Amino acid sequence: MKKFLIICTVLLFTACTNKEVEMGDPNLELKGGKLYYKEKLFTGTLTKKIPLTDKKIIEVPYKDGLITVK
Repeated sequence: MKKFLIICTVLLFTACTNKEVEMGDPNLELKGGKLYYKEKLFTGTLTKKIPLTDKKIIEVPYKDGLITVK
């Protein structure tokens, strides 16, 4: 029972974390209109820092390889 609870806790934390990847990452690939990261549909936030600005970042949320609306 204790092992089951530990496994469930680990799965919960890994499933709830929001992956953040910067545009230009070599592991990103666009196939068939969907975004993949390391050969899996990307779920998380795609970011891009804007040069010559103070902490300005473009953030695009994705779920299952498609852009979502926050």
